Amino acid sequence: MIDSVAVRAPATSANLGPGFDIFGVALSEPFDVVKVRRVSGEGLKVTVRGRFSGGISNMPEENTAGLAAKTLLKELNIKESVEIEVEKGIKPGMGLGSSAASAVATIYALNILFNLNLTEEDMIRFSAQGERASAGAPHADNVSASLLGGFVLVKPHTYEAISIEPPPNLVFCVAMPEVEPPPKKTGVARSILPRCVSLGKVVHNTSMACWMVASLMRGDVMGFGRAMQDVIVEPRRAKMIPGYSEVKRLALEAGAAGVVISGAGPTMLAVVDRGKSEPEAVVEAMRRGFESAGLASHCFITKPGRGASTI
Repeated sequence: MIDSVAVRAPATSANLGPGFDIFGVALSEPFDVVKVRRVSGEGLKVTVRGRFSGGISNMPEENTAGLAAKTLLKELNIKESVEIEVEKGIKPGMGLGSSAASAVATIYALNILFNLNLTEEDMIRFSAQGERASAGAPHADNVSASLLGGFVLVKPHTYEAISIEPPPNLVFCVAMPEVEPPPKKTGVARSILPRCVSLGKVVHNTSMACWMVASLMRGDVMGFGRAMQDVIVEPRRAKMIPGYSEVKRLALEAGAAGVVISGAGPTMLAVVDRGKSEPEAVVEAMRRGFESAGLASHCFITKPGRGASTI
């Protein structure tokens, strides 16, 4: 009988422009590591450590890993006591799926620890329940990407997801402004979204989303990036990010195929075709964009990553 399991789950970027609540992509870095153990005693214990552990609750009901685990243990009537140790390598509140990674790693580990033979849909569903602790509601885009890896399309209401492997020349430039996100940032970012939109805007976003998938299937990184155009969600959220317009303008001028807000922000993500542009030039342009708004930023280059795995 296995007594403990350690799992690594990657950061993710969701929405990617027109794919609100539907698109997600795993990044090769950064990542969270979660260790789950059978323990004596009663109940569920959560401990959060690591560079970005500050401000994260150890109460299971207030922690994405703990809430996901609690939901699974209750639904499957598992009475054993469990201890969850989360090593936070993904900074929370930045739009890089920090909460999703912790939840996914926990569910992935519990599936192995108790030999549950969960389907992908079940693991996505339980992981998404953990998102209620940070976002106030279950969301499947980040958790699907963190679980499966690659570029993911998800059906939000059924938790079905498809993963597509991006072409090897697709590179991401990531710019994280040094700002303090508000509490429950994702909930705040969702509260400002329009309740009604015109048919024309729906047609535009649908067209761009389809074009992104078709371009990815053809290995067309430039087509993929150029279709990252959202006229519904991003215009509202852009107002929450100082320097948004300048970061986007400078990155495109430096050779990025497309630039979007990562998830609910404030991180911004640029897509680069390594065969046609220099990622180093793009990431430096993004740094200068935030600098123009008086903000320092942590900028790095990464690529699409694989999903959760044991270590």
